[in-house]
Amino acid sequence: MYNITLIGTVHSENGLCNSDKLHKIIEDIKPEVIFDELPSHSFDMYYSNSINMYSANGILLNQHPSEIPLEVKSIKKYKQNYDVKILPVDIDIRQRISKYQDEIFFMFLTFFKYEDYKKLDNEKVTLMAREGFHYLNSDNFLDLLERKEILEKKIIESEIQKNRLLYLYKLFHTEQYDNRENAMLQNIYNYSLENQYNQAVFLIGAEHKKSIMQKIIEYEKLFEIKMNWVMYK
Repeated sequence: MYNITLIGTVHSENGLCNSDKLHKIIEDIKPEVIFDELPSHSFDMYYSNSINMYSANGILLNQHPSEIPLEVKSIKKYKQNYDVKILPVDIDIRQRISKYQDEIFFMFLTFFKYEDYKKLDNEKVTLMAREGFHYLNSDNFLDLLERKEILEKKIIESEIQKNRLLYLYKLFHTEQYDNRENAMLQNIYNYSLENQYNQAVFLIGAEHKKSIMQKIIEYEKLFEIKMNWVMYK
């Protein structure tokens, strides 16, 4: 009971990282519950039975299929043949971070000025397309993320505006990683305390996987319920 397979994903289709491949992975596991990295408002939009989709301010959207996250496509395909509970576990941080969007854009522009950084990012995209979800969930991917983090800190330290960049870097990682990851795990554990299941999957962007794995160790100590976490390889 309470077997959860953590699968690192990517939101946009790229070569072998596509919705059909992810659907096959999910189908092999046959989960009764899918925890999805979506906040409630996005979940309602993507999984609405209505063909019309609306933005947060009520404007009607013409949602092109290519704009729908590949995880959603995979889950919808799986749901056609299996009885499954789909739960959004992410939080909406748009309001908290919106006033910093231009600054965060500046931070990433700074990173991409450097050829080594662009080369590393291109390596990630190429290997994702060529090797698919097995690469996204491999130790090699975690190693690339570690090299990327080291390079980002090195770039920040070399820049004239390093204090500004360091502040933005910490802010970005706190909001985009720590706060969201803690909320997602809290939501998963809270649901598991009140509901029984045997097989579940947790779909989350692969760049969260390393820190999520570290947080799981702490959450296992905090909660009485014990879950069998399986890392997809």
